Amino acid sequence: MSVVTGLNETQIDGLLKNRESFEVVGLRGNFMAGVKLVETKIEALGMKCRVKSDLKSTVVQGGILGGVLGVVSAPVTLTAAAVGIAAGVGHTLATYDPDYEIIKDYVNKQLKVVYKK
Repeated sequence: MSVVTGLNETQIDGLLKNRESFEVVGLRGNFMAGVKLVETKIEALGMKCRVKSDLKSTVVQGGILGGVLGVVSAPVTLTAAAVGIAAGVGHTLATYDPDYEIIKDYVNKQLKVVYKK
């Protein structure tokens, strides 16, 4: 899998046109701009994409503090989880059979862009 450092648009364009999977690293200050850039470029090529979060790394980084806060705010968490699940299902249906999946890794501030077809 190719690795793109930062928002190298020329390299990202080439990889998308060749329908390759790749990772975008080094996005510390430009994380959300990187997500938007890749998503826009995929759609400009007439392809569909689905944006997801890498929950495994987030949960691992959450550690004990996440567990304590989870117990304290259980009713709020359940409500938020239900809303989140409903939104996720709606988004999944809207992007059925995507050409690309963009997986956001919030912890490491990087993206994994996976060609699915």
